[in-house]
Amino acid sequence: MDDERAIDFILNGEQHHLSRTQVLRAAGLGGPEPIRTHWVAIGEQRWPPRQIFERAVGVPRTDFISHYAIRQLRRLGFETSPLPYEPGVPAAAGPAAEPSPRTSDLGSAIKSFIDLHEFFGEEDLTSRVSRLEDRLEGADSETVQERVAPEGLTRDLLHGALLVRQHAGHVNDLIHAAMIVRALPKILEPGERIVRRPSLASANDGSRKFDLETDRRVAEFKAAQWKGCNTLRKRLLVADLVGLVLDRGDRRAELYVLGSAPVEYLRTSTSTIGWALGRSSPRLRQAYEDRFGSAVLTVGQFTAGPAADVVLRDLSELIG
Repeated sequence: MDDERAIDFILNGEQHHLSRTQVLRAAGLGGPEPIRTHWVAIGEQRWPPRQIFERAVGVPRTDFISHYAIRQLRRLGFETSPLPYEPGVPAAAGPAAEPSPRTSDLGSAIKSFIDLHEFFGEEDLTSRVSRLEDRLEGADSETVQERVAPEGLTRDLLHGALLVRQHAGHVNDLIHAAMIVRALPKILEPGERIVRRPSLASANDGSRKFDLETDRRVAEFKAAQWKGCNTLRKRLLVADLVGLVLDRGDRRAELYVLGSAPVEYLRTSTSTIGWALGRSSPRLRQAYEDRFGSAVLTVGQFTAGPAADVVLRDLSELIG
């Protein structure tokens, strides 16, 4: 098995990169917790998928379910326990199984989503959680259900939340694809031709370096809306900018973003390129070093220097 195999995926709207090497290294940091329902085989040991995925990716296990971790670990070639509804797996799960969204029942899924939408629209979540905590203080097995019932944390609400989280990555891929498709008629010039199959998903594969390649330009699209510190988004944005500079050849290079904050960051940031590329692929870091030497340039200096002729455009101005 090739330990250098790696994947890209989106979890809760954030893009991540994970390799077999990272998983194996995470397994070497301590032994597995007891297996409850699902497992993934790493070497001679079986691990709870959420434990090893949390350790390897660096995200809390409360942000995903075992099924999601299993699907990503399978992509890296690891053997896992079967998932519900796979051939040969009984439909009824044991008592330790996690709740599963009823994706086969469209009507129930829609109702669950509506319940979730209404729940968030009624009141600030922080206030509701605080009140729920107060209600639960002093509760016992006979009174706990009565105390929480007024807050509406029903089984359907839980299913709706799990359904949204399960498909969050697909929603981001949909947004990415739709933004490119809607922008293309306004971007392409008369006679300009797309020369390579575009990458409409939010992560390029090895055969396609750019989201869009025509006979006149190469372009990358970043459809994330920035909020908070945006550390990962900043690194991914700089990596795309560097990739455009390094691999565009004699074609124009363009970087499309959503809103003014990403452009402002590229033009003014004092973070170093070395920091920004710290989580990027070794190939990209080596290519940068081969072309530009030391990575002590700041992001703003790189944008104003080697990347000065890369066009930075706000997608919201194109798609309305």
